[in-house]
Amino acid sequence: MEVLWAYRCTPQSATNESPFSLVYGADAMIPIEIGEPSLRRELYDPVQNHQHMSTHLDLLPELREKAQICNLAAKKRAARKYNANLCLRSFAKRDLVWRMASSARKKDDKFSANWDGPYRIREDVGGGAYKLEQLSREEIPNTSNVSHLKLYFS
Repeated sequence: MEVLWAYRCTPQSATNESPFSLVYGADAMIPIEIGEPSLRRELYDPVQNHQHMSTHLDLLPELREKAQICNLAAKKRAARKYNANLCLRSFAKRDLVWRMASSARKKDDKFSANWDGPYRIREDVGGGAYKLEQLSREEIPNTSNVSHLKLYFS
């Protein structure tokens, strides 16, 4: 229980605020601070504390807005870092490609081929999906995702 309470009272890296302070507008003491003498407990003044609490409650919407901005910035940084390693692939019409052999099309032995093909790109459906055809111009009924295709070099 003390661990959960300490987590709620610890500032988080995404918002730089503790979850408790975002909800209630004030910092809380963890149970260890209550049992041990601390500067925070020795300097406690009820009248001054009440004034500070009313000030903090007035500033709570701004605090939450600042935390939301920090959270969005952290998400943008994570997305930028993730997308930096992505290499986008696209194919033009009539390109030759290999198609990943799914487990349904693959034979049961471990030495079977991992890629089928070559196939020709018939149409770019959009969103990374392509319609394929065999080299004999026979259309393949299903679309294939770009993540399951790779360029065929002859």
